[in-house]
Amino acid sequence: MSDIYLNTGGSSYMRVPFVQVAASTILSLNLGGVTSAAAQFTNTTPAADSLSGTMDHLHLKTNVANAFSISGARFSRGGKDYVVKASGEVQQDISPVTGNGTTVGTMSLGQGEVVLDAWAAGASPAVTNWRALAAAPINGSDTPFATYAITFRVPTAPLRTGSLTVLGTMQDGTTFNVGADGDGIINTTRIKGRVNYTTGVVMLVGVTPSAPAGQSAVDVSFLGIPGLTTAYIDLIRQETVRLNAVAFTYLPLDAALLGIDPVRLPSDGRVPIFRSGGFYVLSNKQTTAPATAVNGGTVNVGRTRLSRVRVIGNDNATIQTGYTVDKEAGIVTWVDVTGYSQPVRVANYIEDMSQIRDAQINGDITGLKALTHDFPVGSYISSAMMLGDLRARVKPVFDQATWDGITWSDTVVGNPAPATYNDTGYPIVVTNRGARTERFALVFKTTQSVDVIGEHVGNLGTYSINALIAPINPYTNTPYFSVPIAGWGTGWSIGNVLFVPTVGALPTLWIARTVKQGPAAGLDYSFELLARGDIDNPL
Repeated sequence: MSDIYLNTGGSSYMRVPFVQVAASTILSLNLGGVTSAAAQFTNTTPAADSLSGTMDHLHLKTNVANAFSISGARFSRGGKDYVVKASGEVQQDISPVTGNGTTVGTMSLGQGEVVLDAWAAGASPAVTNWRALAAAPINGSDTPFATYAITFRVPTAPLRTGSLTVLGTMQDGTTFNVGADGDGIINTTRIKGRVNYTTGVVMLVGVTPSAPAGQSAVDVSFLGIPGLTTAYIDLIRQETVRLNAVAFTYLPLDAALLGIDPVRLPSDGRVPIFRSGGFYVLSNKQTTAPATAVNGGTVNVGRTRLSRVRVIGNDNATIQTGYTVDKEAGIVTWVDVTGYSQPVRVANYIEDMSQIRDAQINGDITGLKALTHDFPVGSYISSAMMLGDLRARVKPVFDQATWDGITWSDTVVGNPAPATYNDTGYPIVVTNRGARTERFALVFKTTQSVDVIGEHVGNLGTYSINALIAPINPYTNTPYFSVPIAGWGTGWSIGNVLFVPTVGALPTLWIARTVKQGPAAGLDYSFELLARGDIDNPL
C-alpha cells in the first residue's frame, strides 16, 4: 500500500506509511470536499488522538534495483487509466487523437516512483493492471551486455602490421589496453585474441589468471596462439571496447601508367584468385643435395608419385636431356651426362589438384576431395586457370611471290607464288608437345632450299625441300611442325614464300605486373607458371 502525506498546518508535512497506521489505528478519510482527516486508534491502554490535515500526494513505488530504469508505465486506479510519458509526466484521460491527456503527477524513472497529486474524489486507492518496462543500464558495472568472446571487423582494411590496440573494461572493473604483435596475436593476462591484418577481423576472449571457484578451463585453441590450449574465461563489458589501428588506403592509378584498365579492379588492386567452384594446386618442392651424375647411376629422391622433376646443374641452369625419370618410384636414371655442369641437383615436386568447395575470408580453403600426399610445412597453394580442351593445329597456309621480311600477315600481301604447296593431300603435321602459337615463313633461298623464319623465334636455319622439314623446338626437343616432301611440287622460285601459321596446345597468356610506389622492400622477386594436362597424351 502507498505512503500517506498529511498536511499538519502551514508548510509542514508528515509522511506516514500506511502499514504503520493500519497496524494500530483505524483511519477514516473523507475526501468529499473536506480538507481535514481524522484518525482514531485503540490499544490495550485507552487513549484518544486525532489528526488533521490535507492529503496532497499519493506515492506508488516499484522495486527497481541494479541501476535498471522504468519506462512505458501504465496502470489503472479508481476507474481511470494512467499513462507515464517519456518526460516522466503521469497523465489520465488520454485523447485517442492527440495522444495527450491531463497531467496528474510525475514519475522518477530511475527510482520507479509515481507521485500523484490529483485523483477522483471517493475513488478506490487500489492500483491494478500495472505494466512497465524495466530497462537495463547500457554501461556501468550493472550492465548485462557482457560476454567472454567478442568478434568484430575494423571499419577499414588492410591494417598496418602491429598497429592494432584494443581498450576496454572487464566485468570486475579491471581495464585493459592490449596490442597485437607482428603475427596478429594478442596474448596478455586478461585478454587473448588475434587479428587478421588483411581482412581487419578481430577476435577477443576474456580470461582470468586464476581459477574461479567451480569453473573449469575452456578450450581456446581456436585462437591459434602457440602454447595456449585452455584458459579460465572472464566477462568483457562490450560497451567499453574501443580500438586504435592504422589502415592502408589506395589511390586509383592512371590506366596508361598501370597498363590495364583498373575500373573493374578492387580499390587496392588485389583480385581474389580462390573462389568456390574454382581450382587450387597444392604443391611441395624438395631438392636433393648436389652430387656428381655418372652414366648408369640413379638418384632416389625419397618420394613417390611425383608430379614433375627438374634437373639443375651447378650453374643453376635446367638440364633438359640425358636422363630418364620414373615419377611413380621417384627415381632418376642418368643416361648421358656429357656436358653437364657438375655436381647436379634434382628438384622434385608432389602435387594435388582439386576443385574448391569453400573459400573463407580468413584464408581457409576447402576442396572437394581428400589430399593424396602428406604435405609438410612450407608447401605452397596456387590458383589454376582452366583452359578446357586444347590441341595444336595448323591454320590455313598460303604463299606469296615475294616478302619484305618484315610484314607478317594472315592473308596474301601482293601476288601469290607461281607454285602452291599441296596441304590437302600432304598436310603439315604438328604435335601438342612441339607446336607453339607462331607464324612461320619458309623463304626460298634457292629453288631447292628454304630458310625457316619464325615471327618470334627468329631464323631456325636452312632446310632442303627434298627432305622432311622439321625444325626442333628446343624446350621440348620435338619439331615445331613437319612438312612432307611430296607436297612441294615444282615451279618454286628464289624469293617465293610459304607461310605456315600454327596454334599451340598451350594458349598465349598476358601477364601484367604492377610495382607500387615506395622504396624497394626486397632485391629479388619471382613467380612460376606451370602448364598442366590431365591426360598423358604422347602427342
